[in-house]
Amino acid sequence: MRAEVLATDAALRALAPEWEALWRRAGDRATPFQSPAWLLPWWRAFGTGRARVAALRGGDGLLLGLLPLYLLEEGHETKLLPIGVGVSDHLDALLDPDAPSGAAGRLLAAALADSPEVTSCDLLELPPGAALRDAPAPPGWDDGGAQPAAPCPVLELPPGAALPDVLSRKRRASLRNARNRAEAAGGLTVQTATADTLDGCLDALFALHRARWDARGEPGGVLADPRVPAMHRDAAPALLALGVLRLQVLRLGGIPAAAHCALVSGGRVLLYLSGFDTSRARESPGAILLGELIAWAVAGGMRELHFLRGDEDYKYAWGAVDRFNASRRLSPPARAP
Repeated sequence: MRAEVLATDAALRALAPEWEALWRRAGDRATPFQSPAWLLPWWRAFGTGRARVAALRGGDGLLLGLLPLYLLEEGHETKLLPIGVGVSDHLDALLDPDAPSGAAGRLLAAALADSPEVTSCDLLELPPGAALRDAPAPPGWDDGGAQPAAPCPVLELPPGAALPDVLSRKRRASLRNARNRAEAAGGLTVQTATADTLDGCLDALFALHRARWDARGEPGGVLADPRVPAMHRDAAPALLALGVLRLQVLRLGGIPAAAHCALVSGGRVLLYLSGFDTSRARESPGAILLGELIAWAVAGGMRELHFLRGDEDYKYAWGAVDRFNASRRLSPPARAP
């Protein structure tokens, strides 16, 4: 094996086809948050630092592993951080199923060796089972180990389950009543985005998300930073082409009342972003749409629905249970005076 570190935007763009092929081979070991369809748009929107992307190749040149990091200077500090940080709920090294043991450690060591100016390396949002949770730090580096981070509630969907096995009788009755109210209030339709309708569905999602958070006194929610919606518009076509984006809009009487964006791969549905019209609370459009997503996931044999970071009460009301991400901070060996 040989490791190399890519440090230019041109090198990252050139790597994209191999990166996507590696992501596909990784299968259910990876999430869409590790794909170039997600991380390259992140880099275009947020990449104000210097790339340090470690790549591991086998003797035949096949890309076996990738660790996308970047250097960010803040005051007197130079931090090594994951590309995708902030808006990605799960991050990790991307590894081929046939990558040898120790591959994640090799990637980490290569990135650190190529970044002598680093004052800290933060490995963030590592989900359970992430290779970087246990990858050894290079000799001399101080490592506090994996520390608990954000709760990420998950609704398990047992193999062969039907909807009554996943949602309680009370929840199913509540959804039926909500649908009846919605039909009486002008009828409901659910649209799933295609390449032709993607822009309009994104418009509806962003408007509903902003309106919900404006009503809570937090203008814009996660979309308050204009780089976030710009990144999503950049990423959405490639995610849709990969078959991992499920973007839906529910309309009441023809008017958007709820929307959500989910990422789907490896038997998991990752509910990433949502919004609903608070003035239509009586019809519960957000709950109806989430119920539709869960029914679709169960019918499709999905194993889990992830509500991602945050411990909001509604997640547990649907039956989700906590899993916890982890973080690690590595500090370099003391430098000689």
